[in-house]
Formats: sequence, structure tokens, C-alpha cells
Amino acid sequence: MHDVLQQVLGWGGQLGYAFRIHGQEFNSFRRRSRSKPLRAFRLHRQEKFLYRYDFLDLWEWDLRVLDIQEGVAEDPEPLGLGDRGAPPPEGCGGRRGYRLMLKRRQQGAAVNDPALVEATIQLLVATHPDQPASTWDLLRDAVGKGWQSVDRRLEQHGPLQPGRFSLQEANERLAMLARRGRSRL
Repeated sequence: MHDVLQQVLGWGGQLGYAFRIHGQEFNSFRRRSRSKPLRAFRLHRQEKFLYRYDFLDLWEWDLRVLDIQEGVAEDPEPLGLGDRGAPPPEGCGGRRGYRLMLKRRQQGAAVNDPALVEATIQLLVATHPDQPASTWDLLRDAVGKGWQSVDRRLEQHGPLQPGRFSLQEANERLAMLARRGRSRL
């Protein structure tokens, strides 16, 4: 199932993952868990389960079984039926990192206006006069490095297109996965 989800997202899938199904966790760190197909859990229609990927960025999806159909031996490929927009790029810093990338793309340099950052820090200085000056220098440095990191990720991943998703491309990736024999659900 992990491989199928990664192909739909267009991600590499090289990082750790876990599923939480029926109150039990099955993860990539246990060999026994990795080979268990989704159908082995005997999920019912409308039942939910949790999928986590990349424990540093901590991507989480609540997945719901919409329908269950008997498989046909001649048609082993998983198939995407619809979409709701593009997934974020892998390695973008998780949900928060992706939101910051979108904000930077939309607002440009204004999102990190040095005068606004300094005014905010001066408000903090006034409300916390007992803090040493090094605290505020550290904060300035962290904010600056944080936005540099966002800029690097934007450069690395190219233009973001949150509204673009190609169901055809996702299904082509799923078909390749099936040809490699790794599409068991």
C-alpha cells in the first residue's frame, strides 16, 4: 500500500512509514509489516486508517475505504479515479514547510520584510526586558535562516502548482509499479 500511495503522490518513498489500522501500528521498520497487503486487514466500507510518512517532516493522511471490489486476476493494477489537486513536493518540510513555500511564492519578499521582523522583535524586547540581547539576536538569525531554507526548497523543487494534478501521470506511475510487481493492495 505504501508503494501505491507514493506513486500517486509522485514521491520516491525511501523514508520510513507507518499505518495505524484497527489500533495497531504496522511500519517500515518491521519486516513482517512491510509485506502485509491492505486486504489482509479486512477493512469495511467507510472505515478509516492513518498513514504516516517521513517521520522528520511527519506527513499524515487519514484514509477512508470508499468501496471494496473483488479483484480480477487479469487486472492487477491499482487505478486512480479522481483527484483534488497536486500533492506537495517530497522533502519540502512537511505541512508547515509547504505552507511557507506557498506563502513565499504568493507574497514574495514581503513575507519576510526586515523592517516588520525587527518591529516584531522590538515589541518582544519591550514586553520581556529581562531577556538578554543574545536571545533576540538568536531569533533574528533563526528567522533569517528559516526563510533562506524556504527559498532553497523553492529553488530545488521549481515552481509550485498546487492546483495541477495529472490523473493520467499518476496512473502511468501505478502501471509501472504493477509491472515491477510491487502494487499489491
